[in-house]
Amino acid sequence: MDSILIAEAFSSSFFYTVRISAVVLLTIYIVNYFVNNGLLEKISSYTYPITQKLNLNSFLVSSILVSFFSPTVGYTMLADGIAEKELTETEVLAGTLANSFPAVLSHVLTYYIPVVIPILGYTGIIYVILRLSIAFTKSILGLFVLLMISRKSEKKIQTQINNKNNKKSPFEKTFKFARRFVPVMFVSMFLVLYLSKTGFFNIFSTIVMPVTNIFNLNPNTGILAITEIINVSAAMVMAGTFLNEGSLSANEVLIGLIFGNIVAFSTRSVKHSIPLHFSLFGSKRGTKIILLNSSVTIILDILIIGLLIMF
Repeated sequence: MDSILIAEAFSSSFFYTVRISAVVLLTIYIVNYFVNNGLLEKISSYTYPITQKLNLNSFLVSSILVSFFSPTVGYTMLADGIAEKELTETEVLAGTLANSFPAVLSHVLTYYIPVVIPILGYTGIIYVILRLSIAFTKSILGLFVLLMISRKSEKKIQTQINNKNNKKSPFEKTFKFARRFVPVMFVSMFLVLYLSKTGFFNIFSTIVMPVTNIFNLNPNTGILAITEIINVSAAMVMAGTFLNEGSLSANEVLIGLIFGNIVAFSTRSVKHSIPLHFSLFGSKRGTKIILLNSSVTIILDILIIGLLIMF
């Protein structure tokens, strides 16, 4: 019986991985082709007149524009600005909020559109819109604060972006992505299908039951949130599986993924945010930036979950 379940899970996982990977990798190639041919530069050139009219400090303007290419370089420019005493700590804090939309937009082009939408379909489009809406709200909040406090600086800045990654061909980028994505997708899909058939997720259902009961949610939303802590791509695969099997509705999948974003906050901070921000801004200021951005994101996530539960 167990061997039959393994064979069924393997077969379903293999064909699902082949089908989705074909769409994902083709999209990855197309997106990287346009990025290599100046897509982000065009976005930056369109937004430059707007940022210039806002009469912001040149470090802030450059940081916002550069974040379309690389959020890390955008943060680096803010760190340079405060190191050269061209920016205050408050300006840097607000600047990190203002960088949210261009940073997420670059991630949308390189991950959400090629990966999330092919897996989740229409639900994936809604999820991307929600993530962009949260980032846009953060950017507007940051810009509002900056317009109140920012000092105009005439200092010229050489915005040299590290284009080492952009020198790679679309094929190289796609192949590098495929080496990580395809195995993760197949293994994740196989485990989800096999464990689901054996009733393993019933254990997790009892763990998350208290939380899901409070909000009258399907326990699978909690399982989806827990999976997102382990691996975001695995959570997307699981979400696609729940959708295809009818275990979760589109609305419930969105709640589970956004809830997972909140639950995974501490894990992501340890892996990514803390090393980056501490190295650029120091432990004290870096902690402030992490707490500010995470707090605003979590508040907005909770508001969206509340709206989704209502509807």
